[in-house]
This record gives sequence, C-alpha cells and structure tokens, in this order.
Amino acid sequence: MLKTPDRHTLRLLVCTGILCVLFVSASLAQDLQPPASGYLEARLRIGVDAGRMKADEAFQAEALSSWSTADCTLLPGARIYGKVVSGVRHTKSSPQSTLTLLIDGADCKNHRHAPLALHILEIIVPDAPREPVQAVLPLRGAGLNPAAAAARDQIEPDSRSSVIHVGEVVGEKGMRLEIAEGPQFAELLRSNTQTVRLLAGTRLVLGTKEMIPADQQLHFDAPENKP
Repeated sequence: MLKTPDRHTLRLLVCTGILCVLFVSASLAQDLQPPASGYLEARLRIGVDAGRMKADEAFQAEALSSWSTADCTLLPGARIYGKVVSGVRHTKSSPQSTLTLLIDGADCKNHRHAPLALHILEIIVPDAPREPVQAVLPLRGAGLNPAAAAARDQIEPDSRSSVIHVGEVVGEKGMRLEIAEGPQFAELLRSNTQTVRLLAGTRLVLGTKEMIPADQQLHFDAPENKP
C-alpha cells in the first residue's frame, strides 16, 4: 500500500523541483548568452621570437579598447597574458620556422590575471598600412550581445567584410597564421624564409572561439582532441 507523503517530504519535493527549474533556467541563460562584445584589438608590450624564447615563457599585450564578455570586462590598457607554447628557428638545414602562441589570461576589471581563453585571429605588424579595428564587430553576429549585434547592423556590409582578415599577418609576406592549430588550440605562425618573430607594438586582433569562421573550426572536433 502506498504511503501518503508527509508535509516535510512534500516541501522537500517542491523545493527540489524549484531548484531544478532554476538550475535549468540558469543553464539555458548561460548557453544563450553571447560571449563577447566584439573583436578585441591589443598591442604586444614585448616582442616574441621563435629563436630566443623557450616553451612556457610569458609575454604580455595591452588592450587598445574596452571589451567585455559575461565574465570579464577589459578597459583600455588592461594587460593580456600569453605564453609561448613552442618555437623553432629558421636554419639552412631546417628552413621552416614556427612559433606557437597561447592567450590564456587578462586583467579583468574586477579580477586581475583572470583565466581568459582568446584566439589570435589576425596579426598586424608595426607600420603596416592598416586602420584600427577597435569598433569593428564580427560578421553575422557571431559571439555578440544584443547591443553589439545592433551596432554591427549599422555597419555597411562591404566595410564589414573588408576590415577583418582572419588568419592573415598583415604587413609580413611569407608568414602565415594558423588559428588554434597548435597544442592546447594555440595559434601557430609559420615562415619558410626567416625565423618567426613579432616586434613589440605588433597589433593582435583577438576573439573568442565563436568568432573563428566555421571552416577553420574543424580541428576542434577532431577525434584526437575529444576527451
């Protein structure tokens, strides 16, 4: 014979149900919340050199504009932290030079040196003829909050498509950028003509994983990268 639950049991069931509803609602809200306000432009504070820097050696950049995600707000001048994952210099016997860089933290407004996973989507060497991209937003609203998406819609399509060149090293011929192709999904720079190095003052266009074009995200789902 089934036993009628007492008041304590009913109250526990009701509370458990509410908690479940709240948990599911929060999870859905988190999943639906776009991760970034737009592209982030930063400038290297020190140079990075495949011939001199060792694995795990740190480097820093600084934000050139305000930028935010659900978990982090960066103000102009905020430090952005990265490390060299690996580097191979150019030699006669081994002509291909590589440099793998990982951005893994930043000084958020209320949290210094907070973990923050960003990808280098474009590199602009010093003195390259290139306009600032601080106000440029991703195409098709990828990774944008509603206010940023509305601002994006005010930009002419031709100007949007011609400003960001994902995967390019602007001003440096013979060097190419492979996004998230290195260990830990770090960015990989290659050159067959010289040792890969980026001078202090080099500008980095940064973004979240969602801002990487779909045709460059295939390796995220590769079988060897799955848990």
